Amino acid sequence: MSIIKIGCGASKITPDLGISMAGYFEERKATAIHDDLYAKAMIFDDGTVCAGLLCCDLICIDKVEVARIREIISKETGISGENVLVCATHTHTGPQTRSFRIREDAVSTFQWLEGLPERAAQAAIEAMGNLEPCEISGGISLEDRIAFNRRYRMKDGTVQTNPGNKNPNIIEPAGPIDPEVGVLSFAGQDRRIKALFVNYSCHLDNVGGTEISADYPGYLTARLQERLEDKPFVLYTNGACGDINHIDVRSPYRRKGHEHSRWMGETLAGDVCEALKDMTPLSNENVRASSKTIQLPMREDADKEIGIAEVQAIRVGDVGFVGVPAEYFVELQLDIKSRSPSKRTFVSELANGWVGYVPTKKAFEENIKDVPAEPMKSFDHKGYEVRSALSRGFLPGVGELIADTAVELLERLFL
Repeated sequence: MSIIKIGCGASKITPDLGISMAGYFEERKATAIHDDLYAKAMIFDDGTVCAGLLCCDLICIDKVEVARIREIISKETGISGENVLVCATHTHTGPQTRSFRIREDAVSTFQWLEGLPERAAQAAIEAMGNLEPCEISGGISLEDRIAFNRRYRMKDGTVQTNPGNKNPNIIEPAGPIDPEVGVLSFAGQDRRIKALFVNYSCHLDNVGGTEISADYPGYLTARLQERLEDKPFVLYTNGACGDINHIDVRSPYRRKGHEHSRWMGETLAGDVCEALKDMTPLSNENVRASSKTIQLPMREDADKEIGIAEVQAIRVGDVGFVGVPAEYFVELQLDIKSRSPSKRTFVSELANGWVGYVPTKKAFEENIKDVPAEPMKSFDHKGYEVRSALSRGFLPGVGELIADTAVELLERLFL
C-alpha cells in the first residue's frame, strides 16, 4: 500500500455587505466584515482511493448545495464526489444559507448562494494541486473552560436551555460536554508540519451583531499560524454541539462578542500546542470512504423528505472521520467514539446537509411534555432543541439511529 498523500486548499467565501445573515429569528443584514470566511479542504490519496474533508465558515450547507459542490469537485479533479465530506462550522455571523429562510427580495443573498458551490469547490481543487506524502500523528488535549452543556435541570422539574446567568433555580447541567480537543498533524518529507486538523465541540455563537465573522475558529487558525514556526494550514471542524455553547451560567457576567471569541480561539490554540508536545505516530496507509442515506423516524403527518439524512465515514490510516447532517447532541458523539473501531474518531456535525436539531431519547423524554410541535417565533428556553426537532416531525430515537449508522460505517471501513 502506498503512503498517503495529503493536499490542502482554501477559498474565500466572504459575502458582500447587505447580505442576509443567519443564526437568529430576526432579519439581519451584514453591515461590516470583521474577518473573512473561508472554505477549507484536505484531500487524502493512497494511490487507489481519494477522499477529503471540506469545511466552510457557514451556519450550515443544504444538501442541494452539497451535491453541487461535490459535482464540481468530481468534474474538476476526478475525485468521487461522494468521498468528500462537506460540513460547516456553524458560525452565526455568516450569510443565510437556507433558501427557505431568505426573503424573496434579498437578491444579493440568493446570488451569493448560487455562487457558493463554485467558490467552495475551489478549496478542494487547490488541495489536489499540492498533494505530497505526509507522516500522520495524533494527539489530544482536554479543554473544559470554554464549553458548557446549555441544558439545565431546574428546581421545578423542567429542563431548560440557557436559563440565565446565576439563575437560582438551576440544579445542575442536564448533560455532559466532550472536552477532547482532537489534533492531527501532517508532516511533509522536509519534516515540517504541512497541516493541522483540529476538532472540538462548541456552538459558534459568541459574536452576534451584524459583522461578518468566522468566530473562534478564525482566531484559532490565526494564533496557531503565529505561534508555530511551520505556519501550517489549519482545518477546524466542529463536533456535536447541539446542546453545547460558551455560556457559563455560574458567572454573573454575560460573556459575548469578539473579545470572548478571541479568548476561546486562543485558548484552543494553546490546547493544540500542548497536544503537539506529545503526538503519537499513526498509520499513513489506506484511504476508504463509505456513506449511507437513511430515513429518520418521523410522525406520520410529517414531510419525510426533511428526514432523509446522509451519514458518512472516511478512513485515513488509523483515523475515522464521521459526518452527520444535524445539530447533534454531544452524548451521541460520545457514544459513537466509544464504539468506534478506529484509534482516533472525529465527528463533524452539519455535514452533507442539514436536518436541524437531533436530540437524544433522554432529551425528548425531558422536554416533550412541556413543548408544542409548532415552529418557534422566538427562542423557547423550555426545551428549545426538542421543540425544534418536534416541529420538523422527528420522533425519539432519531439521534440513536444516526449513531448506529455511523458505527456501522466505521466497522465496514476498519474491521
